[in-house]
Amino acid sequence: MLSKPILIITYYWPPSGGSGVQRWLYFSKYLKKLGYSPIVLTIDLGSASYPSIDKSLLKEADGISVHYVKAYNWLKIYTSLKKGKNGNKIPQGEFSKKENLDHFASFIRGNFFIPDARVSWVKPAIKKALHIINDNKIDKIITSGPPHSTHMIGLHLKSKLNLKWIADFRDPWTDMFYLKSFYRLPFAKKKDSLLEKKVLSNADAILTTASENFHMELQSKISVKQNFYKIYNGFDTNLFNKDYKKINKNFKIVFTGLLTKNHPYKSIINSLINFKKLYPEIKFKIIFAGSISDEILKEFKQVLNIKYYGYVDHSIAVDLMHQGNILLNFLFDQNKKSTMISGKLIEYMATGNPILMVGDTESEAANLLSKQSYNLTVKPTEIKLITSFLKSNYDNWLNGKKIKGEFDSVLPFSREENTKKLVKIIDNL
Repeated sequence: MLSKPILIITYYWPPSGGSGVQRWLYFSKYLKKLGYSPIVLTIDLGSASYPSIDKSLLKEADGISVHYVKAYNWLKIYTSLKKGKNGNKIPQGEFSKKENLDHFASFIRGNFFIPDARVSWVKPAIKKALHIINDNKIDKIITSGPPHSTHMIGLHLKSKLNLKWIADFRDPWTDMFYLKSFYRLPFAKKKDSLLEKKVLSNADAILTTASENFHMELQSKISVKQNFYKIYNGFDTNLFNKDYKKINKNFKIVFTGLLTKNHPYKSIINSLINFKKLYPEIKFKIIFAGSISDEILKEFKQVLNIKYYGYVDHSIAVDLMHQGNILLNFLFDQNKKSTMISGKLIEYMATGNPILMVGDTESEAANLLSKQSYNLTVKPTEIKLITSFLKSNYDNWLNGKKIKGEFDSVLPFSREENTKKLVKIIDNL
């Protein structure tokens, strides 16, 4: 029997790319070093709907026991119908509705796939999990969402077995901003809300990537007093201990990750227009890597020279972050107070490069960035302040003035230190 076995149920696992997979990949990696035997249950690659692939992450999973389940992939129907129309990608962060098919698909998705379009993996995953738990005498499990259908697996196992369960909410559930795109009927909203409440009420602990507003919002949904914990997405010291020599012929503004119409990116475009008036011979270049629509890229191209790498392996994304004279981040436009912290934000901070974030200036993410004196969070309307930040950093670059990195505030968020926090939560269950 394995020493301290724990079952981690997560839809995203290498070769899936993106920040969603990295959280539990690195937790698993360091749990092994800290005396646990993580066993991962995930979706079979042939059944998976991954927005991106990153095979470089496979090496981080070496030595971790992984079990796979097959399930019908409904998203493949939608993406196959969209092929040839520049829409054959898995929707991520937004659901673009340009054709009748998109409107129909958004209605079907919102009302008949609850809580999400990957719900088909729940039943086979429950069956497989029961065997894994029995064979390895497991008494503690973790589920991570989105997709929040993963928590339904944990909910069922909790109801049938005597075990402890941590539900990890990497993002909001029923309050996720893009749900407004799905033409949801009252019965669908009610069903989704009920599932969320059941998970929140029955899990032994709720783990999140942010706390200030998020924990209060989640607690307000249920009558029982829940145990809430926060562990930020971190950075792996192996990727950030390298000696990076930054010699840029152009001043580089770098953005990595997901950029959608729900982000206030137009503020940067308007500021760049103003900045070009100040510096007609500007030597700016904007570097994009990740999931970014052609429409958004086109808007930036009209203003400035850009280079778009598309989705790149995580190690390459880290290299690009280190090259940036300014790193860009955006907070989603939300009706409520911002509750989300992007997976890359701690990695941005670990580079020691100045970060410009556009969004809620009173958010937890803004408070986090303020721990380094050279970062700035601005409201989308503060165009002059953005322009001033660009100007001061550009002047520093022209004059060869280097900014000294402030790393003390980010060291507690390394992947290994984060896993030590997780171990305390697990041990206290």
